[in-house]
Amino acid sequence: MNGVDQTAHSRVQAAQDRLTRAIDRLEVALQKRADDSLAAQNLPHEDSGLRSDLQHLQAENAELRELVETAAERLDGTIAKFKAKLAG
Repeated sequence: MNGVDQTAHSRVQAAQDRLTRAIDRLEVALQKRADDSLAAQNLPHEDSGLRSDLQHLQAENAELRELVETAAERLDGTIAKFKAKLAG
């Protein structure tokens, strides 16, 4: 690998790492919110609102994970094309 390939790969890896950490933080927050909503059994209206929020955030998280996977695949393809052009 030359310097350009390593730099691009490093930047992609760093972005993926940041995204993974952000998703992990979201999952922790979602779990805490779910735990808190279960603890608030005496507030049924708020509990249903929190449950709805949780479901929405979980769906959004799944969509974001799909986007991350698609972006990673596209980046891998782009890196492969750059490597092929540099080698050829």
